[in-house]
Amino acid sequence: MKSIVIKNSYGLDNVSTEEQPIPTIQSNEVLVKIKSISLNQLDLMIAKGALGTKLPHVLGSDAVGVVEKTVNSISKFKVGDVVSTHFIQSWQSGNLQASNLLNRLGTDVPGVFSEYIALSEDSLVKIPANLTTEEASTLPIAGLTAWEALFNVGGLKEKQTVLLQGTGGVSIFALQFAKSIGAKVIIISSSDEKIEKAKLLGADEAINYKTNPDWPKKVLELTKGAGVDLALEMSWAEIGKTTTVMRFGGKIAVVGLLGGANVNLSVFDINQKNLSIIGVQVGSKASFEEMNKRIETHDIKPVVDKFFPLSELSEALDYFDKGKHFGKVVLTF
Repeated sequence: MKSIVIKNSYGLDNVSTEEQPIPTIQSNEVLVKIKSISLNQLDLMIAKGALGTKLPHVLGSDAVGVVEKTVNSISKFKVGDVVSTHFIQSWQSGNLQASNLLNRLGTDVPGVFSEYIALSEDSLVKIPANLTTEEASTLPIAGLTAWEALFNVGGLKEKQTVLLQGTGGVSIFALQFAKSIGAKVIIISSSDEKIEKAKLLGADEAINYKTNPDWPKKVLELTKGAGVDLALEMSWAEIGKTTTVMRFGGKIAVVGLLGGANVNLSVFDINQKNLSIIGVQVGSKASFEEMNKRIETHDIKPVVDKFFPLSELSEALDYFDKGKHFGKVVLTF
């Protein structure tokens, strides 16, 4: 079988496909034939060495496929079921525990970018009935992170306002989920073309932060000075701008570090506005299943910017790395 591997040294140029043996399932595992995978910033970070991952390493956290083989002890799935991977495998429900972070797919253990994978039934979730395998492959990290940030961390309610940064997978899922409950969405982007696409998906307001570097002033104008109830922080580099647009008692859910891990931050707004800044680590399997129900009920369709065959892996990585995408990028086996 083919697997996507980073080896020898870090860098996207060192990511390639190689032949590996089809895994043999153990007593608690399911063999899945993978149909589609989707890219995340996490994959790029690992390939570039940001996490110091030991090489060689099979990349990937997001994959969807068809159950090909089970053992007698498996009760949740049967041959032919279409399933998605669950990133933080041991986080089944409740609050995240430190021990849950020891077996994250593609991070602390080998990834799932292979033609076949063997995982425990706790590490798999049935996909929403209204989605294709390609669409469902976008859910494990981007979809679930958006869900967790909006509802379990952010507590977003109808008629409240959320600020979204950029138009990558998490932000676009958050836009769709927020509109499904009747919340107001303000989104910022550096591309007028992407802003127009976001408006077509229901964004109430959109700001180009390159042509409007003082975008916080515009956000405050749009909220009549009150500020936003919730912000999904993607950059971290300008977290100070985010704090200025928050309402009193607002929440900032940190879901990305695209601007780097370090920043000079004044605590004045945090203290004076009684703000909460909370890190988000995707979500539990119970949350995944809850999200899938919402996707089915509201017939929410993930936004896939572009599909690539596995033979165009290098092109897909380059396209994703340069931030050309709106929503998600999917590869098919």
